[in-house]
Amino acid sequence: MKRQKKLLQIGEVAHEAGTTIRTVRYYLEQGFIEASERSSGGFYLFEHSAVDKVRFIQNLKELGLPLKEIKALYAIRKEKTRGDDAYPLVLERLLRHKEAVERKISEYAKLKEELDETIHLVTECEGCQRKPTRENCMACEVVRKRGAVPLPFGAIL
Repeated sequence: MKRQKKLLQIGEVAHEAGTTIRTVRYYLEQGFIEASERSSGGFYLFEHSAVDKVRFIQNLKELGLPLKEIKALYAIRKEKTRGDDAYPLVLERLLRHKEAVERKISEYAKLKEELDETIHLVTECEGCQRKPTRENCMACEVVRKRGAVPLPFGAIL
């Protein structure tokens, strides 16, 4: 006897994927996932693979890929009949996103460096008896010796 796969309702998909019913409904409306069938009560029923797709889309979003771009990738997949037709379009979009990610990484690295400098500078404030105002801090010998102050430090003064 063949065992029937358990289909999931939209709330179960949302729960297992760690997101909201609203998000799953949106992904359904946008064509990212498809219901396998509807229950006698009219509820959408999904195969377990829908959970994986929702998780995958969430991961792409967390990595900075805009939903609009994810949708475009799905559209390419649906429109093209052969991988040979789809791959250059997908590759171009992914390379463009990779460049944007690399720019962000560079910006974050610079910000991390500035934060490290600021943390080092702020630790030298231990024991300071002056009121922490812009004038007092900029007049401080520790800050003056440095010349330029890191951007985060200047921003909090």
